[in-house]
Amino acid sequence: MKINAYMLFFAWILLALGENLYAKDPPYELTWGTEAPILSLGVAAYIFSEYSFSQMEPRSSAPLKEDLLPWDRPFAGTYHPSLDAVSDWTLFALVAFPLGFETAELALGNSSGSEAATFFLTAIEVTLWQSSVNLIVRSTRLWARPEIYRSGADRSRGESWGSFYSGHTGAAFSIAVLSGLWFMDKYPNSAYVPLVWGGSLALATTVGLLRIAAGKHYPTDVLAGALIGSAASYFVLREHRSSRVKVAVVPGYIGASVSF
Repeated sequence: MKINAYMLFFAWILLALGENLYAKDPPYELTWGTEAPILSLGVAAYIFSEYSFSQMEPRSSAPLKEDLLPWDRPFAGTYHPSLDAVSDWTLFALVAFPLGFETAELALGNSSGSEAATFFLTAIEVTLWQSSVNLIVRSTRLWARPEIYRSGADRSRGESWGSFYSGHTGAAFSIAVLSGLWFMDKYPNSAYVPLVWGGSLALATTVGLLRIAAGKHYPTDVLAGALIGSAASYFVLREHRSSRVKVAVVPGYIGASVSF
């Protein structure tokens, strides 16, 4: 997913809104002390990753199946471009739903401007870091895409030689985990928490399976993408957890304390 100057400008606007608009005990919050390093380092990492990715060159020798892990070899030569397009649209749907939901919540008055700004900025930060790590790792050209092994394949594109790991799957699981954690912490007593988690993870898994079926990635690429994308959302969200609400759980008692 491409990050451009407009998105980064939007991120700083959201940060300003999140600092100035107060919501009553939201589960996550924005602070300049947190956002400045996450955004600045994230932008630097993304610029470096884009440069590294743009410098990828095709290998001079033909790809060998022996370079692949044993469980990935049966997928060498797979090529279904129509499924590639389906995976794109599935990912777009997965991204659009939580963004649309939070926008609707803001319009209906169920979310404050601070909460919405925190959600959207966090999504931008997760995207920055997940994309950066993905492009840097793919630039190492650990092994070629499955489609490269078919006869008549175009092997002149450098990016085709960097299959590990799946950026689509990483993006899908980062959004799925972000959506699940956000909804669960914002509406802890909602009966829809399992549905949000289940639906998000099901769509993310579908994206990964489609990337394999399309011949874009191997199972190992998809598994790594799922783990790294999930970790990106978890750690970025953890840094935004509100300092005003602390949940205490002791034998026989569950309570919350508010600190300022």
